[in-house]
Amino acid sequence: MKPGFILTLKLFVVAVLFAVIFNATEWHDSISRLDVNGEVTTRVEGQIIGHWNGPTVQFLSDESGQLLTIKQNSDGQSTTTLISPGFITYFKNLDLYLFALSSFMFVIFALVINTRWWWLLRANELGVGFWEAQRYSWIGFFFNNIIPGATGGDVIKAIYIARRCQGEPVRALVSVAVDRVIGLLSLVFVGSLASTLTVTRFPQLSYSIWLAAIGIAGCAALLVSPTLRRVVRFERGIGYLPKKIAKVIRDLDQAVLYYRTQLKGIGLWILFSPVIYSVVFVSFFIMDRALGVGLQLTDYFVICPIVFVLQGIPIAPAGWGIGEALFGGLIGKFGAANLGGIIGAEAMMRTRGVAVSILYRSQVALWSLLGGLFTLIERRRH
Repeated sequence: MKPGFILTLKLFVVAVLFAVIFNATEWHDSISRLDVNGEVTTRVEGQIIGHWNGPTVQFLSDESGQLLTIKQNSDGQSTTTLISPGFITYFKNLDLYLFALSSFMFVIFALVINTRWWWLLRANELGVGFWEAQRYSWIGFFFNNIIPGATGGDVIKAIYIARRCQGEPVRALVSVAVDRVIGLLSLVFVGSLASTLTVTRFPQLSYSIWLAAIGIAGCAALLVSPTLRRVVRFERGIGYLPKKIAKVIRDLDQAVLYYRTQLKGIGLWILFSPVIYSVVFVSFFIMDRALGVGLQLTDYFVICPIVFVLQGIPIAPAGWGIGEALFGGLIGKFGAANLGGIIGAEAMMRTRGVAVSILYRSQVALWSLLGGLFTLIERRRH
C-alpha cells in the first residue's frame, strides 16, 4: 500500500472515532425522573448553576425558564431524580487540588518507568547515566504528541539513544523494545490480577484479559527460550530471508538474547509492577474524584491496563480518539453496573469517561513539554 493511502485511512479512522465520541457524549445538562423500575418518565434540559454533585443542585430549566432547586435522592413516592451534567459542566466543577495531586502522581510514575529503562541500559553495559535516560524518555513523551500511537515517541527515543551509544547502536535500540515488552507484560499481569475482582460482573472481559495475558507471555517467552525457539524453528526461518534482512534480524536477536542473563532482574520488575502501576491507576482514581465520575479504585485497575495497551495502536498521535472511545465505553459499562441498571446511566457515565480521558491526556501533554525543552537542549549540543 502507498504511504499516502495509509495516512488517509488513519485520518479517516480518527475522524470516525471522534464523530462517534461526539455523538455519544452528552453536551447538555438535564434532570430526569425515574420510576421504581429505573425507567425515565420525564427529562428536562437546562443549565446547572454551580456544583452538580451536592445534596441540592440549582437547575435553570430551558423549558420553563425557572431556577429550580433539585435534590438528588428519592422523593418518597417511588420516584428518583437523576442529575445528568453535560460534558462542559464537569470541567466547570473541577477540583483543582485533586487535579494537581493526580498530575503530580503521574510525574512520579513517569520517573519510575524511566528508571526501568535506565536499568536495562545499565544491564547492557551501555554507560548511559540516570539523568540521561530520564532526559531521553521525556523527549519520547514529547514526541508522543506527534507520532501515531501512545508509544510513538519510542521511535524518537530510540534514535537519540542509538546516536548516544554509537559503539553499540543495536543493543541501545533493543533496550527500548525490551522496555516496551516488559511494560506490556507488567500491564497484563496487573490487569489479570485485578480482573479476578470483576469476574462476577464482567466474566467475558475477565476471560479475555487472561487469554491475552497468556498469549503475550508466550510470545515474550519465545524471544528468550531456547526450547521454544527450536520448536518453532526460529533460526531455520531466518535462513529463508534475504541476507541483508537476515543479518539485521540476527543482530537484533543477539541483543535480545543478551537479556537472558538478566531474567531475574526483569522478573523482579514485572513482579513489582503492581506497585509501580498502582501509582498511575490511583492517579486516574484521583482524577475521577476531581471530576466527580464515581468509579471504584479497583475498576481502574482493570480499565487502565486495557486502554494503555490498545491505545498504543499507531493511528492517532498519543492515542487520541482511541483512548477516549475506550475510556468512554469501559467507564460507561462499569459505572452503569455500579448504579444498578438505571436507564440512561451508561450514556451518562460514558460522558464522564470521555471527560476524565481528555483531562488526563491534556495534563500529560502539558508535562511532555519538558521533553520539548530537552529536545532544544540536545539540538544545541549537537
